[in-house]
Amino acid sequence: MKSQKYTFTLTIFSAVFLSFILTSFAQNLTVRNAHSMVYDSKNNAVLLFGGADEKQVYGDLWKLNKNAWEIIKTSGSPEPRTFASLAYDEEGQRIILFGGNSVLFGSEKNPAKMFGDTWEFKDGKWKKLEINPAPEPRAEAAIAYDALEKRIVLFGGYKLVNGKIVKLNDTWELKGNRWKKLNESYISPRNGAALAFDEKLKKTVLFGGSTPDKEYGEETGETWLLNGGAWQRLQTKQPANIFNSNMVFDRKSKQTFRFGGWNGTERINETWVFKNRTWNKVSFQTNPPARNHSSMVYDSVNKRIVLFGGHNGEKIFGDLWIFEKGKWSKKFEHTPIKRLANGH
Repeated sequence: MKSQKYTFTLTIFSAVFLSFILTSFAQNLTVRNAHSMVYDSKNNAVLLFGGADEKQVYGDLWKLNKNAWEIIKTSGSPEPRTFASLAYDEEGQRIILFGGNSVLFGSEKNPAKMFGDTWEFKDGKWKKLEINPAPEPRAEAAIAYDALEKRIVLFGGYKLVNGKIVKLNDTWELKGNRWKKLNESYISPRNGAALAFDEKLKKTVLFGGSTPDKEYGEETGETWLLNGGAWQRLQTKQPANIFNSNMVFDRKSKQTFRFGGWNGTERINETWVFKNRTWNKVSFQTNPPARNHSSMVYDSVNKRIVLFGGHNGEKIFGDLWIFEKGKWSKKFEHTPIKRLANGH
């Protein structure tokens, strides 16, 4: 009888322990690419939404807690997606999410679907905003918060027409709960452009992107500045054109940083700074490995740049890198996972 009681107790313990392990595993952020990150200045938090690992696409939300990701449990969340446009609205003290793709690339068995929905995350809750007019469904659109005009700026991306990719060059601003299309731009259609608001210049800066004429643009990239409602091309020495790089404004050094991306031949791990209307490549003893489909934000409280995830074509990363005090350093890493050709 005592032996049976002991066996029964052990069985319960084993079941509880297994349940704990499975729950922990299900809520463990390992690797991601095509995810979106944002810095929530109200709550002083780095947040990550969605993206894909080697198996599937997600619609989850995570918070960076020191050297680990902690899941934020929410209800009524946006559908799982990749390449969603995510920005923090300082005026409204909320996170805005727009669009994205139901998969990474799509296939006949798992076709892509473009989203055109606008979501707000505020006070721990997601809310879908019904706004009309609004940008048409798209993925890989560039987005940034313009602190001078107190607006969110959205540019370009790509949509699907009869299953074929069509690149866009329209510019929209979001103020309150109203999308407004700005004047037609002279920028050629593109997706995967880098966008950031330069607080020193007091202008939104756009660089690079994948254009329709030459898949990844010219050998020399383009830098554009948004002045009010019009884009102005910056005539200065330009770096090589890059697609899917990350760009943020560093409030401490008062300059815009850009890292990584794809140059049409290979993924790179270069760091560039944009200051005084000029681009300069910066070299360091240690750099994050080359990648694209990663995400990067500026952490205002800790005065540092935070980079996470992406892939190098073969493996998806789960590493977190910090740029502070003039150097890159890796804080933690999940073992890279082989990238599968499954439409994700």
